[in-house]
Amino acid sequence: MADFECHVIGADNASLLNDIAPGVFEAPVREDFLVTCLENSQQFLIVAVGGGQVVGKAISYVFHFPEKPSEIYIEEIDVAKDWRRKGVASALMQSVGAEGKRRGIAEYWLITEKDNKGARALYERTAHNRQKSVWYEFYC
Repeated sequence: MADFECHVIGADNASLLNDIAPGVFEAPVREDFLVTCLENSQQFLIVAVGGGQVVGKAISYVFHFPEKPSEIYIEEIDVAKDWRRKGVASALMQSVGAEGKRRGIAEYWLITEKDNKGARALYERTAHNRQKSVWYEFYC
């Protein structure tokens, strides 16, 4: 397994985002967007750092419901191409679970594209339940 560590990003360690491997984020991290992200207590960003740079990320949201326990949704999980198949995505998912547990939440979930075979193989191996879902996108 490759040598990396996962970190929940906060104001105290946001400087970890100063060196990011290509493919982890869709565009350069903007300070104003990062501040908004970090100020939202119902959202959290976890990064994997290897070789001195961010090589993977998971961004998640906490959903609270009036009739059932809170859940975490992983909106995005991305790993730099050179770091794939080295345990980074698994570690990021475990870190999401650990953060959820720290917050008193017992379940997290995500959605992926049908043709994302690598991600689906990971999720098939590690998920407690597999759901049949259809994903729709709407624009504001």
